[in-house]
Amino acid sequence: MSDTSVLRKQDLWMPAVERVCATLVEEYWRAHPGLALCIGSGATGTIERPGRTRFDLFRDPCSGDCSGPLRARTPHLPIVDGALALVLLDRLALSASELHALLREVLRVLAEDGRVLLLDYNPWGWIGWRRRWGGERLALAGTPVARCLRHVGFEDIETVGALRLPPLPHAFLQHFPGIMKRGAGWPWPVSVQAVGARKRSSNVIAIPCARDRRRTLVAAPEGMRRAG
Repeated sequence: MSDTSVLRKQDLWMPAVERVCATLVEEYWRAHPGLALCIGSGATGTIERPGRTRFDLFRDPCSGDCSGPLRARTPHLPIVDGALALVLLDRLALSASELHALLREVLRVLAEDGRVLLLDYNPWGWIGWRRRWGGERLALAGTPVARCLRHVGFEDIETVGALRLPPLPHAFLQHFPGIMKRGAGWPWPVSVQAVGARKRSSNVIAIPCARDRRRTLVAAPEGMRRAG
């Protein structure tokens, strides 16, 4: 089979995959507005919406260099501490060590209660198997990604998925109308996984007590408690 025929077959389902990934990114960005940074393999530029701005960078998978509105070499990001409300990592296919180093840098540039979203292909979904057969680099599964996020210092980790079955041509679905209903009952693994997490917030406020010598109260997420 020639390279041209392989590309033509991939073109049948790649637009649908791109739409799903773009929808997941847009929905997460809409839910967490503010200044955002997206590092991926797509187009670069600056996207502005009411109350939110996003800088899209292209990352070279070989060198790790990022181009676009900002220039950087991952894992290092030329951004001050706590400047961003959201960081999106779009299909980077990083190894465990690369992901850990980049997440530590993401944790630094995120503000308190800032969010991070890691979007990639599930290595056990049908896209992952196609990439494996093609000799392409595979991303980590959802569980190792969540473990890495928790180890770095993120919390409220949640995972969503999409595209359990490949998008089939409309003519095929009309000829076999019941195939999707029968296939939907099987526990197919998702092909696109999105793992989101929140930066752990200190949320500590010291209340001075000038008239007595009682210990200072500390406001913590679980309520008011005495420090000491």
